Amino acid sequence: MPRTLTKQLILGSAAVVAFGLAAVFSIGSPTSAESQAAPTAAGPSDHVMMGGTIFRNMINTIDKGIADKFAPEGDQLLWKASLGSRAYGGPVIAGGKIFVGTNNEQPRNKRDVDKNGQPIDRGILMCFEEKTGRFLWQAVHDKLPSGLVHDWPKEGICSTPLVENDRVYYVSNRCTVVCADVEGFANGNQGIETEKYKDPTDADIIWEYDMMKELNVFPHNMSACSPLIVGDILYIVTANGVDEGHINIPSPEAPSFIALDKKTGKLLWKSAAPGKNIMHGQWSNPVYAEIDGVRQVIFPGGDGWLRSYVPETGEELWRFDCNPKDAVYELGGTGTRNDFIGTPVVANGKIYIGVGQDPEHSTGIANFFCIAPKKDKRGDISKYLETREKGPDGKDKIGEKPNPNSCELWRYGGVEDRNHAPRDFKFGRTMSTACVIDGLVYISELQGFLHCLDAETGKHYWYYDTKASIWGSPYYVDGKVFLATDSGDLFIFKHDKDKMVYDPIEAGKNAATQKEARARQREVQKKVEERFLLSKVEFDAPIRSTPVVANGVLYVMTEKTLYALKTK
Repeated sequence: MPRTLTKQLILGSAAVVAFGLAAVFSIGSPTSAESQAAPTAAGPSDHVMMGGTIFRNMINTIDKGIADKFAPEGDQLLWKASLGSRAYGGPVIAGGKIFVGTNNEQPRNKRDVDKNGQPIDRGILMCFEEKTGRFLWQAVHDKLPSGLVHDWPKEGICSTPLVENDRVYYVSNRCTVVCADVEGFANGNQGIETEKYKDPTDADIIWEYDMMKELNVFPHNMSACSPLIVGDILYIVTANGVDEGHINIPSPEAPSFIALDKKTGKLLWKSAAPGKNIMHGQWSNPVYAEIDGVRQVIFPGGDGWLRSYVPETGEELWRFDCNPKDAVYELGGTGTRNDFIGTPVVANGKIYIGVGQDPEHSTGIANFFCIAPKKDKRGDISKYLETREKGPDGKDKIGEKPNPNSCELWRYGGVEDRNHAPRDFKFGRTMSTACVIDGLVYISELQGFLHCLDAETGKHYWYYDTKASIWGSPYYVDGKVFLATDSGDLFIFKHDKDKMVYDPIEAGKNAATQKEARARQREVQKKVEERFLLSKVEFDAPIRSTPVVANGVLYVMTEKTLYALKTK
């Protein structure tokens, strides 16, 4: 997936190793299973999956009294736990335990170090005690022998796990779907007995489904899906994609979306809908909805289409094209066609989703959509249908016409053509998932902008430039919106239900000079900062995850450390 940024992090990993493997082992060597934490009842605001619920809306309406000013190492620090050198998956907090995906750059077991004393590259799912941050156990996954085309170096476990009762589900770096016991081996071996690693602090695997072996899936660079469970069915985006040349799709008939029995891992149904139209990889996540009386599970595909299915059978209900008909996919910032990294959100009978690409491709023109499917509308519910006519050169010219079956409510993005605008598009590619609260939508872009939109109309109220890349998502709790960046800054904004417009580009469009326009724009941006920005908290490493609050504690996961902070 990410190459340039990934390579930068690889170069920096030596510093992590130099920190001292002996110190890491002293706190994380295998211990007896009896010393691990006993099962704990679920907390009142456990955060059990990516997005918190099956609707994936990045909001917490339970916890109150959340602090908006603190220091990472100050009085509000409850504990911190060392991770690897990268951490994208999680954190998930459930039943007194915390689960995160990372790599093996700070090994917890001497077995996972080579003869030269260097960490062996592996994917790691770590489990900690919620109250103390004490390390309990880890799932260790070897790298795929096929190398970086399937399993990019040092990326670790990128899947945010899902916890249901005494089971934790995730997708490993080996493109396998894993169901494990949340207690590890503390309560004995409850599942298969063929695990490769069986020390007391290793994972107790209940079942494991290999998507490459069983389905001929060809994951591009990594497998990253955050699972979804509805009833007894587990839904997974497989990561099927292109090869290292970025043109050929080795397995176009392999499924991109599957449903498994959560208890056994048995395949129930599959869809290869994107087929030969996959652009790159498929790293988004499914969402569940019941809209207009219709139960459905929604899949963001690698061809830039959303598709809805009957949860039990996989029968397609509708599909929606999230790209202009004449859009063109190109590697890098010049392309106009996108797929999905962020996850669809379901709120108030509507679906919210923005398009994007692998962050290595940088930013580019994009759109953010609001869709309201109807029970009597099936098939293509996009805003436009494709048209084709012969151009002067004899080649087909692609156009579009209105779709009478459309269920699009609004979109924000496209070309920005006002004078003195700092860029030529309104909304850039996003890796983020939205939070929808009190009639407002908060959505961030890879390029560092946080936007506030009207949830019903798409009207744009304001934006803020964090001046750093954003890989995570905005998260609402207690009248505040938390947003982290890869420069290590955590921004905390005031959630203001008064819908006032702050438009710096409009303020500067009639200026006589660009210098004057920039001055006017800065005046408006200053007003936005004064009204909405509560604080900026600086951490010592990139944050490429989403901060969350569970049971009165704020969790911030940098690429190397998990922080637990008091919220009052």
